[in-house]
Parts: sequence; structure tokens; C-alpha cells
Amino acid sequence: MSVRLQAIEVGIGAFRLGPVDVEVPAGSVTALVGPNGSGKTTLLRAVAGLQRVCGGVVAVDGTSVHGMRHAERAARVAFVAQRPAVPAAMRVREVVQLGRLRLPSDAEAVQRAMQATGVHSMQHAWMEHLSEGQRHRVAVARALAQRNPALRMLAVDEPTASLDPAWAASLARLLRALAEEGVSVFVATHDFAFAAACCTHAVLLDGGRVVGAGEFATVMQPEALAGVFGVPFARVQGVCQQPVTLPVW
Repeated sequence: MSVRLQAIEVGIGAFRLGPVDVEVPAGSVTALVGPNGSGKTTLLRAVAGLQRVCGGVVAVDGTSVHGMRHAERAARVAFVAQRPAVPAAMRVREVVQLGRLRLPSDAEAVQRAMQATGVHSMQHAWMEHLSEGQRHRVAVARALAQRNPALRMLAVDEPTASLDPAWAASLARLLRALAEEGVSVFVATHDFAFAAACCTHAVLLDGGRVVGAGEFATVMQPEALAGVFGVPFARVQGVCQQPVTLPVW
């Protein structure tokens, strides 16, 4: 099964996104790439069913995300914001358990999520005592706690913004593992090395328009990125499993 974005349009004030027509296969990791203000977060939220659309459909296994009831969407779609809202007056384990709020209780799913993100050892710590990077890992664990046979999509916004290299590498492996389970992963990111480490597909945005979509290596060409970002890019071999296209300073 695939995730299909059919003529998606979003309007927020003067900003307009779309129309976006993209289809990615199940088990893919798709990078949403573009300058600040290009529409990455808006599109990511629309994909997850959290942003109202003016037109079009986001279909997961043929079902509209925006037409799902809350419990059904919680079973099928998980979302991690760039600056996740995590209650300070709660302990780590309690926050991760919120991933099961609209799903049947599953202590094993919560335990696996904490172990996968490396927060198990701090499960009794208060959120207010954690660093920003640690809080983000807890937010990822909360999303992973939603794992169930019906989960089809994970959407993550700027996941490496506050993470150290070790956790960023661990997260890349985790996203690849989810994809191998058949989950379609969408990642809005400026971290091209991270994207090259885990992404199979990419969508390049500029001013709310899609200027490139398809397999990662095809979209992430130096010429295309230079045209969007306004700085030269070059391909670097041997850093990740596939070439990395990086800006030339």
C-alpha cells in the first residue's frame, strides 16, 4: 500500500501551498526539503491530518487521513513536532504512555518505545529536568508507543535540530527499521547528511510549490538544490550509504 497526496492545497494567511501531487510506496522514508518558509512543516502536518486542507486528499491505503476519526488516525498515523509539547510536570514514562491515549493500553509497546529511543534509563525523571534533546527523544518515544499492526505512517519535523550525532545516527537507523516494517515515514529536514542516511525518496519545495519529487538520488541533485537555495551544492561520496549533496561554503 502507498501514501498518496492528491492535489493537496493549503492556505494560511497569505501563504499558499500546492497543489501537491505525490505518491510514495509503503516502506519508504521521504525527506521534505526546501528553504525556510517553503511549506515543509505545513505539508508534513497536512500529511498527518493535523492541518486543514483547502482541497485535495491525503490517502493512506485508500482512506482519507482527514476523514478518519481520532482513534482511527491515532492507530494509523504518528506525528512528532519540531518543538513537541511535552508536559514539564510529568515523568518520562507518563509522557510516553500518552502515545496510547486513544489506543488500547499496551505496556510492552511503551517499554519497547523507550528502549528504542534510549530513554528507558530516565523513565522516572521529570520532564522539566531534561535537556531539549532528551525531551525530543521522549517525544519520538511517545510516537513510537503508537506502534500497532494498523500503523501506516510516521511524520517527523526537523528531528535532528537538537540532537547529538550519536542519537541522530540512531534515529536514522530507527526510521529505516520502521520503513522495513511497512510504515511510510515523512521527515521535514535541513540535515542533508541525515536524510541521505535514511531516506529513499524526497520532495523538494520552493515557495509552496513542488519543484521535484521522486527517488532521493534523483531529486537531490546539486543543480536543483542550487536553484532553490541560491547557493552552490556538490555531491560527496562515501559519507553515507548513498551520495550526500551538501552546500559549498
